[in-house]
Amino acid sequence: MSGLKGSLARATGPSAGTPEEIGVLRRRAFVEHGVAMIHLAEVADPWTKQAVINEARRQLERKAETGEATARRRVRR
Repeated sequence: MSGLKGSLARATGPSAGTPEEIGVLRRRAFVEHGVAMIHLAEVADPWTKQAVINEARRQLERKAETGEATARRRVRR
């Protein structure tokens, strides 16, 4: 993530990071925690994209029902 320490950085909060930093975080999340972060825009095959969306919705709905999730966000296609 960005190492900015100025007042603007404090006012705007942490940045999302550069694409390279995001890539490092995605790899670490998968290797260390088994969490796959898949950007839907990067999934070329429509069937695969829909399968990822369906599984994400299924898991989020299950967590919402058990009280594990605090917020539910619509997944854009």
